[in-house]
Amino acid sequence: METKFTEQESLAVISEMIDRARNNIQKGSANTMIFNGCTVAFVAVANFALLHLLPEECRNKSFMVWWLMVPFSVVDHFMKRGIDRSAIVKTHIDSIIKAIWRGFGTSIVVLLVVIFSASYAFDKWTYTLFITPVIMIMVGIAQFAMSKVCRYRPFFWSAVYFWAGAVLCSFTYCVLKRGDLHFLILAVCMIVGFVIPGYILNKKAEKNV
Repeated sequence: METKFTEQESLAVISEMIDRARNNIQKGSANTMIFNGCTVAFVAVANFALLHLLPEECRNKSFMVWWLMVPFSVVDHFMKRGIDRSAIVKTHIDSIIKAIWRGFGTSIVVLLVVIFSASYAFDKWTYTLFITPVIMIMVGIAQFAMSKVCRYRPFFWSAVYFWAGAVLCSFTYCVLKRGDLHFLILAVCMIVGFVIPGYILNKKAEKNV
């Protein structure tokens, strides 16, 4: 026999699902946020350093340092698998969160293919300057969606930081003609938008325990 919910009961079920999803994030996913924030910030700073330390004829190869994200992504994958196994309750909200970040990851791959294909086809490698600000815009969208799904305010401010960072990237290139500063802006946004919120979530999890 089909069970009918009142409006209040439906809202209560939705709120409970959101609370459980938020609790799952606090118990483990914050560690992956911190890990990803630190690794991307590290690689971004390394890219900036290589641009200034390598001989001039080798500086166009400095982007190769981003291949470090491949082993880092493998570590992140296993971290997430461990978190999934340890989750006591899995909700539809958890599935939505996974879908958000899977869509984000796929979009990154598509973006890189499009940008590098266009750069090669038209022999204008200045197109690659769009990579960092566009990625930051996409991170902002993902974090904004997370803030609405989990009803967690720090995710909203994380989105604002990344969007502001994307605008700042445009300013540094259009006004200062400094595309290398994109990497430092990205590093700062990853610390402020991923690492710090991750630590806040971990602290809340400790209090809940």
